[in-house]
Amino acid sequence: MKSTIQSQNNGPQGRNDVPQGYAAMDVDDALRRLGEDTQLLRDIIQIYLEDSPSMVERIHSAVATADALGLQHAAHQLKGIAATLSAPDVVGVASRLEHMGASRDLSDAAKALVEVDRRVSSLNQAVQKFLRRK
Repeated sequence: MKSTIQSQNNGPQGRNDVPQGYAAMDVDDALRRLGEDTQLLRDIIQIYLEDSPSMVERIHSAVATADALGLQHAAHQLKGIAATLSAPDVVGVASRLEHMGASRDLSDAAKALVEVDRRVSSLNQAVQKFLRRK
């Protein structure tokens, strides 16, 4: 049986593009990536919880200062740890931000900041739920 951790989304149906209860983290997939090592997943979650606030802050700062290279690097880091956690929603927005930085086109970056904040918040809730259940 597939185990996903879901979190609430904002709005009547969450966001328009995300159904209510969209899975923020696929636990089974994350465990598969980590050789079924639950303790390793817990350790990576702790790293994520410690490091993601500064990653998100660097993303915001890079957008505010039009630092395309800084945006590319910070978004890449967030994308990497989110991929390890099998968090496709965060991976998606981080990937878009990374591409914006690489292409030096930050015209949609402010809009993406709102989304990255929502997605990271949902993932934070999911990983906290995982830590409480095991």
